[in-house]
Amino acid sequence: MEKTLFTSQGAPVGIGRELGRGGEGAVFEVPSRIGQVAKLYHDHKLPDARKQAKLSFMAATGDQRLLSYIAWPQETLHASPGGSVVGFLMPMVAGKEVHMVYSPAHRRQDYPKAAWDYLLHVARNIACSFETLHSQGHVIGDVNQKGFMVGKDSRVVLVDSDSFQIKASSTVHLCDAGTPHFTPPELQSLTSFAVMRTVNHDNFGLALLIFHLLFGARHPYAGVPLQSSAVDVELESNIKNFRYAYARDSQSRGVAPPPRSIPLSMVPDAMETMFHQAFTERGAQGARPTAQQWVAELDRVRGHLKKCSASPMHVYPDHLVNCPWCALEQQGVTYFIDLGATYTPTSSGFVLAQVWAGLCCTTPPRLSFP
Repeated sequence: MEKTLFTSQGAPVGIGRELGRGGEGAVFEVPSRIGQVAKLYHDHKLPDARKQAKLSFMAATGDQRLLSYIAWPQETLHASPGGSVVGFLMPMVAGKEVHMVYSPAHRRQDYPKAAWDYLLHVARNIACSFETLHSQGHVIGDVNQKGFMVGKDSRVVLVDSDSFQIKASSTVHLCDAGTPHFTPPELQSLTSFAVMRTVNHDNFGLALLIFHLLFGARHPYAGVPLQSSAVDVELESNIKNFRYAYARDSQSRGVAPPPRSIPLSMVPDAMETMFHQAFTERGAQGARPTAQQWVAELDRVRGHLKKCSASPMHVYPDHLVNCPWCALEQQGVTYFIDLGATYTPTSSGFVLAQVWAGLCCTTPPRLSFP
């Protein structure tokens, strides 16, 4: 049975069927609001006064740039006119969680015609979502693989925005959550995530997401110990101790890339340098590449791609002489399956999609496929 809630202006809003639920709340249809859904908090998770102030600020300051990339609160919802906040309206989001895109097995099932250039574009759009949020003084805080929804057209939408660290004038609403495998080395020893996060902390998670996308879901700190007795195999320990497996000096760090993994030579030297900066000691000192720098470099790489004659699915940077995907297939590793897809601007292959408004920077068309 449909129930009625009220916006901060007192307008009634009918709440429809439940679409999904999590530990904090559930998402519902809003029949009278095309393109919007309602997130309502569970009774035992209702926002306290501080969280209500945070949501009210977010709803009052959401602009087109934020809404282009983020499922941002648009209006707060109340059980009665003028009552406490019990939820909020936000844009409806469609797509797959980003780990379903960078996982080779899931990608073959859901997006079988997506080649490496598609992953580059997703990475680029993720970087743009970070830049959009950071430009307004906010921080994601809990960067993780479930926080990004990706469409077939490569569009990226950040979800769970009510958990972000939000700067509201002189007040900073902290993010009290974290995901260990995405937590930067300098924060690995925390006993609580309710601390002030920085853009540089976010930039660790951004580099990690890009690495996942471009290197077949590999984690940059998940390597092969070179001295098993001296190196802990736990991922959090490797992160804390800067054991970046793909580093130029990985021998001294005690780890090496896993066998038959995509080599770091896959990307140009400039991007390799950015990864090194993000995942080693220099990055922890505040020098991780910014989202804007990642957008620029990913766009540059996207402009210098070529295809292997053996398969239209073998797309790679033009600084490479030989096809890296063929080389991996010769080792028994297949990342992209040729299903007869062609890279042409027709209905049978990749097509150009219209650019949506409000992006953080000049944006090339998104790739789409049937």
